[in-house]
Amino acid sequence: MSYHLFKQNDHQTSRWSGGETIQVFLYPPTGKYEPGKFDYRISTASVEIEESTFSALPGYKRLLMSLNHPLELTHESESSTVNKRIKAFEVDAFDGADKTKSVGKCQDFNVIFKPTYVSEMSAVSTIYDRSLLPCVRYFYYMLVDGVMTYIDQEEKHVAKLEAGDCVMVEEGRTISMISIESHQPQQSPATVEVVVWKNEKSL
Repeated sequence: MSYHLFKQNDHQTSRWSGGETIQVFLYPPTGKYEPGKFDYRISTASVEIEESTFSALPGYKRLLMSLNHPLELTHESESSTVNKRIKAFEVDAFDGADKTKSVGKCQDFNVIFKPTYVSEMSAVSTIYDRSLLPCVRYFYYMLVDGVMTYIDQEEKHVAKLEAGDCVMVEEGRTISMISIESHQPQQSPATVEVVVWKNEKSL
């Protein structure tokens, strides 16, 4: 099993028109956050203005989650207009080519990926066990301080994590287990889990 820890201070931070964005992970590492120059990107951003317009990213799919406040979203495509209201920790999936606007201030979490990949995102509770599948990457972005326990070739490892840290885990030849614990109240999200794998239908 391959395990990589990206500390909060390692993340790339930049300003955008509505706040601050933190790039948690970009693949490939040699890519750039420009259309066509990366395969997938994981980030979190502060939305400090009441209304904002998303950058168009044709050729990509997007997942969006608010980490704290409700968010109203409008997705306009060539064929339809869709209005959505998501609560904190709910996920909205949409096409990067859509003209997307949001209403509401929040801290959000984003995954942007090419259709050659499949991605899922969810908020994970304080105690969580996961058997890892082969050929899949698992990312865990910590919302609070916590402890991660993982098993690699039957050997147990424990890592202390801080809020803002991100762990990437890849399954190797052995079946592995990963768990996360924190002092959050039961059922309160402690981490955002992002799962990414190759889209076999696109091959």
